[in-house]
Amino acid sequence: MKYFDMLLKNTMALLAVDTVECEAKEGAPFGAGNREALDLVLAIASDMGFRVKNLDGYCGYAEIGEGAKTFGILGHLDTVPLGKGWTTNPYGEIKNDTIYGRGVLDDKAPTLACLYAVKELMDDLKPKMKIRIIFGCNEESGWGCIEHYLKHEEMPALGFSPDADFPVINCEKGIVNFKLAFAIPEGYIVEGGDRANIVPANCSATINGKSFETFGKSAHAAHAYEGENAIVKMFKLLENELPLFKQLADSFADCFGENIELKQADDIDGALILNVGTVEIIENKKANYKNNLEIVTAQNLLEIVIDIRYPASITEDAIRSKLNQHFENAEVTKTHFHLPLFVDKHHILVETLLSTYNEIAGDDAQPITIGGGTYARALPLGVAFGPVFPKHPLPIHCPDERMPIDQFKLMYKIYIEAIKRLCF
Repeated sequence: MKYFDMLLKNTMALLAVDTVECEAKEGAPFGAGNREALDLVLAIASDMGFRVKNLDGYCGYAEIGEGAKTFGILGHLDTVPLGKGWTTNPYGEIKNDTIYGRGVLDDKAPTLACLYAVKELMDDLKPKMKIRIIFGCNEESGWGCIEHYLKHEEMPALGFSPDADFPVINCEKGIVNFKLAFAIPEGYIVEGGDRANIVPANCSATINGKSFETFGKSAHAAHAYEGENAIVKMFKLLENELPLFKQLADSFADCFGENIELKQADDIDGALILNVGTVEIIENKKANYKNNLEIVTAQNLLEIVIDIRYPASITEDAIRSKLNQHFENAEVTKTHFHLPLFVDKHHILVETLLSTYNEIAGDDAQPITIGGGTYARALPLGVAFGPVFPKHPLPIHCPDERMPIDQFKLMYKIYIEAIKRLCF
């Protein structure tokens, strides 16, 4: 692994760039930081001999090799917001042989590792196909990068995304976000959460001049059961202030959707997972709300966005129907969705990646299902592959996102061998 030191150096450089989506600028549709990160990785790839292309700042790719077939590796450079609670530098720090920084797992570092893995192989071998590494810039907030890519380029027929867990993920649950809007009287302010796909750690409220605050624990929405939802805590705290708050506290007390008749499975891997991601008050929108069955005119709306990861045992339409039935006093609007992904475990792609992981990691693991959503769904046939090891879970979307250097090296070694077996 002769390029590991260079990989580590440029990983730290990439972590130093703030890539949370922000105000669009010319040539930077997802913000200046996301464009800076894209320029950085394309420059690194170009210096190593890859053919590179920037697709108007939405995304870009590095390509090498020839042939009619193209193998795709899809990663993203954008990240979720930092959130509160960091005890290390969120823009990159090495401490106690561990790399800290937003994006070291999800998924700046793994994507860069795949680029260097291909370079390691190209020095001594010739690929039997084209290899294209695609760098997206708003995976965490809408997939506009992939939509733009598909308008201008053909997606590789086969590939993987280094954006989740080892050993290999051949099933991803469906993802759907809904906005629920409830009319609420004036004098109420409630605000919490950064993104629908993060369990909120903070929520604040003001009711007729009196302030409230609740605290929780961040987690990825796909693993909402590992966090503590500060918004749901706030609804519980305020349940005697307004019937709406009690309704919401009761409805979302269980992150498996049991209280709104959405529970689908007993085991966690196959369960429907529900996260109340954000809440805010929208002022000056005239509407009606129910207060003890009396219809009262209000000027403000309370809007929450919920993130639902669902198994194949239920459909998106069935989820919407349940929400409409349960929340008769709300306007329900779909804001974001991805259909489920499934690749047979006996497919050569899954078998190759699984055997590579097991041999190098010394494991005897089987393919898994996740609630997260990766760019594997953008491929005609794709799976997610790493970077998190099954016996060493790490905090994606949480404060102090990190990866021990020994795991980073092992991940890199696995990517080198997997790409060799598939493409060389």
